[in-house]
Amino acid sequence: MWSLLCPPSVRLKHRNYSVNDGGYADTVNTRKRAAPSTIDDNQRRRHWFPWHDKITCTLDILMHLPRSVFSQRQLDLFLWLLRVNGMEDVPSVRSMLSMNAKLQGACGIDSVPYQGALGHAYYVNSLQQILAQEVANPRVRPFLHFYPEDTGGRVLGEARQGAQWLKEAPNETLTPMLRYGSHDYYVHEPVMLHDGSVCMPVRWFSRVMLNGEQSWYAKGWRMEVVTVDSRRGWRVIQDNEFEIRADMILKGFEELKQDASHYRLPEPSCILDVYNPQADTLSSWTLTDPVCGNQWRARSKGHRVMSMPLWMYCDDTSGNLSKKWNEHNSVLFTLAGLPREHVQKEYNIHFLTTSNITPPLEMMDGVVDQLEAAQREGVWAWDGQLQEPVLLVPFVLALLGDNPMQSEFACHMGMRAKFFCRNCWVKGKDATDVAERSYNPDATAEGTTGARSQGAGPQTRGKGKKRLEGMADMLKRVRAFITVRRPRTKAETAHQLHSYFDLASTPDGKSKVAKERTRTGIKDTFQLFHVQKLFSSYKDVRGYDAKQRALNEAIARLPEHNTNPIWRIQELDAHQDTPVEVLHVVLLGFVKYLWCDLVQEQLKNKENTKTLLATRLSSVDVSGLGISPLVGNTLVQYAGSLTGRDFRAIAQVAPFVIYDMVSPECYEAWIALSKLIPLIWQPVIYDVSTYLSGLEKEIHHFLLCTARWTVRWFNKPKFHIILHLVEHIRRFGPAALFATEAFESFNAVIRAKSVHSNRQAPSRDIARAFAQGNRICHLLSGGYFRYRGDGLAAEEGLGHRGDGSSWLRSDWTTVGEGPRSLVQTENTVTSYLGLEPKNDTSKSTTLHSCTAKAWPHMVPTYAPFKFQESSDLTLLSGDRCKVGDFLIAANEEEMGKNELRQVIGRVAEILTAKGTAEDAHHRPNLILLQCCSTSRPHETYRMPHVDLQDSWKVVEVQDLICTVNVQHNCAHHKCTDSDLRPVRQERQVTEQTTRRVRHTGDIDDLILNTAQMQDARYVQKFRLPAPILDQNTVILKAVQDAIDTQKQASRAIGNPRSKTSGSSRGTPTTRGCSRARGGSSASGRVHQLQGQAEEHAGGGGAQGVLGQVVHGGELNGQYDSLSEKAILITCIRDRWMTPPSSSIHTWTKETAVGVEHTSMHEAKPKLRGRSGDRVCVA
Repeated sequence: MWSLLCPPSVRLKHRNYSVNDGGYADTVNTRKRAAPSTIDDNQRRRHWFPWHDKITCTLDILMHLPRSVFSQRQLDLFLWLLRVNGMEDVPSVRSMLSMNAKLQGACGIDSVPYQGALGHAYYVNSLQQILAQEVANPRVRPFLHFYPEDTGGRVLGEARQGAQWLKEAPNETLTPMLRYGSHDYYVHEPVMLHDGSVCMPVRWFSRVMLNGEQSWYAKGWRMEVVTVDSRRGWRVIQDNEFEIRADMILKGFEELKQDASHYRLPEPSCILDVYNPQADTLSSWTLTDPVCGNQWRARSKGHRVMSMPLWMYCDDTSGNLSKKWNEHNSVLFTLAGLPREHVQKEYNIHFLTTSNITPPLEMMDGVVDQLEAAQREGVWAWDGQLQEPVLLVPFVLALLGDNPMQSEFACHMGMRAKFFCRNCWVKGKDATDVAERSYNPDATAEGTTGARSQGAGPQTRGKGKKRLEGMADMLKRVRAFITVRRPRTKAETAHQLHSYFDLASTPDGKSKVAKERTRTGIKDTFQLFHVQKLFSSYKDVRGYDAKQRALNEAIARLPEHNTNPIWRIQELDAHQDTPVEVLHVVLLGFVKYLWCDLVQEQLKNKENTKTLLATRLSSVDVSGLGISPLVGNTLVQYAGSLTGRDFRAIAQVAPFVIYDMVSPECYEAWIALSKLIPLIWQPVIYDVSTYLSGLEKEIHHFLLCTARWTVRWFNKPKFHIILHLVEHIRRFGPAALFATEAFESFNAVIRAKSVHSNRQAPSRDIARAFAQGNRICHLLSGGYFRYRGDGLAAEEGLGHRGDGSSWLRSDWTTVGEGPRSLVQTENTVTSYLGLEPKNDTSKSTTLHSCTAKAWPHMVPTYAPFKFQESSDLTLLSGDRCKVGDFLIAANEEEMGKNELRQVIGRVAEILTAKGTAEDAHHRPNLILLQCCSTSRPHETYRMPHVDLQDSWKVVEVQDLICTVNVQHNCAHHKCTDSDLRPVRQERQVTEQTTRRVRHTGDIDDLILNTAQMQDARYVQKFRLPAPILDQNTVILKAVQDAIDTQKQASRAIGNPRSKTSGSSRGTPTTRGCSRARGGSSASGRVHQLQGQAEEHAGGGGAQGVLGQVVHGGELNGQYDSLSEKAILITCIRDRWMTPPSSSIHTWTKETAVGVEHTSMHEAKPKLRGRSGDRVCVA
């Protein structure tokens, strides 16, 4: 880094210090570096363009690296360090800030201020300028795709191959033209085919053939000549199945206008009507001006027009390093046209806005304003690959975020609502549990009324009569929970939101709006602000007419956009285009639930078993998993505070460490989850229909295994939301594409910007810091920009040309040779910027020198050579492999459909042929594998055995696919933790020891871990099919068990000391991470109150007024997030209750407090009640 800070003109002074009488007497030896005489100031400026010299260039880079944040105070200290060490021409902090501002105006992006509709100020970085930079960036542009791709269902690995971009997105939002040869063919313009027919392309896409060739196609509408009212013209037939190959087009729109009369055809601009065969209706043509054609033809002025889909993301993070929460809501995005391996890189994640006071929807209002402007006018940019100006049209492919944020986008009350799913109308717990008062949106679609149902979401207060959930109700709830219901629609929600304003337009509308919101579960927090202003407008006004006048005046003052700005994004449906976020649903959902339940509840008060669990985790072989060795004590002790990375590791090894610690039903649920997760995280999907069908079966298998364990997990909405993942993968691509791990990691960058600011204007300062970072990344990447001199206004800079024809190649430039030289080789700056080249693979570590024996003639090509053995090897996939590891290799024997057969083997030797080119680069040539068989299944793990064979195979390095993880069959051999290992502390071996698992029996009795997530697409070919479970049988049995448990608790009321509550199979409670907590603590509380009641009752009067919890675990879970817990209890013998000692009652909170703090005699008046009262134990 120091070499980057030394310009040629620097004069460096060397000082030798010596101590003299407690001070420093220095002898200064000054040696100047002479600047090259041939380079004058102008040449130096050109060399380091757009900076003045090397020192300003390197300081500017240092100040604005993404993860190297400097405050002004730190910069001042650094400049002082340069000056006292003899560096000449060191700029001041003020001059550096002034230069940064000039460069930002000349070749950077703007931070645009907004005054939000809710009254908050915030800043948004220019979306248009960021998009223009990306297209002008030679490190990004070659990877961008602007058209959807049809693979025929053979491959699904990118967003462009998903159904949303390919088939479902509105035609108007996609790339509107195709340049084929020298012609531009726009959608919604008539063209003539070679066969003389006329049609209209409406959607361009590419198609990949079996031989790998790419052809251009368009979905089109047929056109026929008709005569309407004596007028001869064209009728457009909306046949969505009609396809046009680009080379079938004879004449485009402009040519057809000139030559139509030669073919005795009407003018292509004479479009009379549109016929819809599905609806059998005629309508007028409104999509374009038929005379001028597509609007983008005129706006582009002969240049290309390309659409740019975006993954838009919003989430909150803390702006503090301390535990004190300082919420910053941020909006980020990436380009969906990038390939999967690029879209998740931090280099390609772009910041738009953040604020610690502005709500997310208010900030999205500014973002949508920029998006609408870009869609309306387009964004001019210089194409760094085509070397020509292009016009960009962005659109949002999907909205990403965690579940609460996606619910807010979709105007949904959240997962604790009655209708807890933002994607469909599945119904959870009804607040009143009364049929005639329930809102059922499926009633018209399914012919049902609002029947009573219970599910996810807490109860709210209602006047309906409460009762225990019977078997029929529970069956209905569980079956609905694991079924995708009627999908929500954007039009339906928009209509409901509009009705709220209609209700709020009358003085008596406040209560009506509140009831409608509760009834439907549709809530717009952005609209709510404006509705509350309407309610406040007549607060102090008397008289209905006067209130109405005040209300009308308030309505007139409302802004133009007063509902959720997300609904203004025309191409987006916030209900269906918010894909399942697998990080929070699966890793921080299912895995966390089950792990916390295991450690904190099932193993509660079992310290020896917990210690054994930690030992097993620390002893697990993680080779092939791509993770570090596990620290078992941390994973067990801090089970409720782990991260997604920790749960990712747990999911892959759990079946091998908990096999004898849980019930069989619980273990089956763990196995089903561990086998499901690798399917979800497959980066590339082959044979899409087969994969989606298999994934759907595995999801249902996991849910059925969970239900067989206990249906209480179905109070968790995430167990339903996972059902929508199959459809989202079909529409958007593999789940890894819309996973949010990369965005979550980016929160650290936002936090660093916040920490190094003065926090007086966080939205502005953080936005400007990211804008400066964008400029540095773009310039050092060799991106093109227009430079008009220092101090140029930003609106005349990059990406704001209104006339594309005025853009000349000479107007665009890149940085000088000096800045480019700083990133030509790998160094610290390239690593910070994410510009490092791909790591070289296939390197090995030499273990032995050349052997004396020639290699046996198994590979004739290498027969004459001698070999050198190595200890490890990096495969082409990036996996690190050593001798003794297991891996998958491609077999040269071919089997149908050009697929290569894959074999599993154990690495016996890694060999390099001496004297070959690979030897010169320390790369091995051959691998000796001991072949394995995986045909024998293991009944406990439900994974295949790995049986070593007495056969060997020599494989070339390029045929090695990936490493795999295998585990010892500890369940069969009863391996114990009797092995002792020394403990290392401070990188030293101590005398302390820790236990490790000692593998006994057959050491080579191994199991292939098909729960492996790394390289899952290859490992899954060896997975065993899940056993078939009958859904009706499993659910009926699970519900019957839950009802039996409830009845057992009811019968146990007669025994005050009975502790029978909960399932005998390990009913989950997941304290610390699950709101479905068990009733152990609450049950003990009731026993305590019951004992007090019996003690005060004595021998006469009322005896025992409190009973045991009736299925308290499940019912407690409904209230666990509140400050109180609801407990259902049964009266034992109470003369004031009718009927006595037979029915279950719920009591008021005051009653419970009275029983606890007063004598029985004082509590008697409060105990008079009827069935249906509630009790809450504080």
